[in-house]
Amino acid sequence: MTRRPSAISIAPISPRPSLAPTLSARSINRRLSAIEHGTEDPNTPAEHAITEEINEIKRYEDFTTIDWVQDAAHEQLRRKARRQEKAGFFEREGGIGWRRKLWESYDAGQGWIVVSIIGAAIGLNAAFLNIVTEWLSDIKLGYCTTAFYLNEQFCCWGAEEEFRLLTGTDRWKILFAFISAQLVRSFAPYAAGSGISEIKCIIAGFVMQGFLGFWTLLIKSIGLPLAIASGLSVGKEGPSVHYAVCTGNVIAQLFDKYKRNAAKMREILSATAAAGVAVAFGSPIGGVLFSLEEMSNYFPLKTMWRSYFCALVATAVLAGLNPFRTGALVMFQVKYDRDWHFFEIVFYIIIGIFGGLYGSFVMKWNLRAQAFRKKYLTKYAVLEACLLAGFTAIVCYPNMFLRIDMTEAMEILFRECEGEVVHEELCE
Repeated sequence: MTRRPSAISIAPISPRPSLAPTLSARSINRRLSAIEHGTEDPNTPAEHAITEEINEIKRYEDFTTIDWVQDAAHEQLRRKARRQEKAGFFEREGGIGWRRKLWESYDAGQGWIVVSIIGAAIGLNAAFLNIVTEWLSDIKLGYCTTAFYLNEQFCCWGAEEEFRLLTGTDRWKILFAFISAQLVRSFAPYAAGSGISEIKCIIAGFVMQGFLGFWTLLIKSIGLPLAIASGLSVGKEGPSVHYAVCTGNVIAQLFDKYKRNAAKMREILSATAAAGVAVAFGSPIGGVLFSLEEMSNYFPLKTMWRSYFCALVATAVLAGLNPFRTGALVMFQVKYDRDWHFFEIVFYIIIGIFGGLYGSFVMKWNLRAQAFRKKYLTKYAVLEACLLAGFTAIVCYPNMFLRIDMTEAMEILFRECEGEVVHEELCE
């Protein structure tokens, strides 16, 4: 039985008269510790050899784990090397010049700059997805005769004759499902699913090359509105974490500080996961709590504050764009103008018991369905998506509340029966 090689391997150094051909990882860590505590001269040939050794470490291979201690030591050496390299440029007449102070301020605040840029990008992407999803959900039912790019709500404004209904909505749903499934299969297989389970493994130190890449972000942003508009029982709340983390990974790769340090990159990914939940539910604090409790196993104080700041920037950009033209971050909000009654507690208990039993039933049979799909339907992923979309369209078409978008149906259900009522049959 052969043993799989470790994810961290030390590349050999070119032979030298005074040095051994290779250095063990333990020897490197001892030397680094000695240099940090000042017990060894940092300008010795051995120190330069160690620096070259670290620089020649191979990139993490796919489906391996990172070395947190090695990355931390590498980051310390990077800072020391930058200081020595720029010492003559920054220091003038024995004192610290303004250039060095400015550079140190930039290096210290680079994390805040990165999360600000990422938060703004996540907010822009979330607004784009909200607008496109709502338009595609309406285009399968009809189109605006005055301006085709408007959805039903903005087209009508009380004049229903401007929105022309279409027939054959099941064909539109199958087409949307086919396009989204084919894009995922052809260009970005990692874009399938919500991605939350895989992101938890990545933040914990697991390496999955391409899972958070640019193509995954692009196909996820295109396929998600198509999948929702196809009528399948999917939502954007789970995938919002995936495309947010993809956005953070793509932008952070542009900065050398995070590109060369996998451990620091995980801090950015934790912050972007919080921003993804924040734009989905309009709750920055909820996003931070989600990242703290569900996504990260290492969540220092600076990461918590950066996560909250990234979530704030994302929600502020989303609110500024105002995709729903209601001033709210989500499509609908629940409002009550009267208090609840004591006898309603009995029904709350019954609903809670039913929800727990139904959830257990769904999870049990979902595992069996996943096992069946992996065994028999792996080669027919696109056909499976089209058949499910067609079956869902046939079953849901007779019911007008199942025919429309799921979020819109929930908005109608949460409306109070007093005042202007659109669907009077719900209040009878």
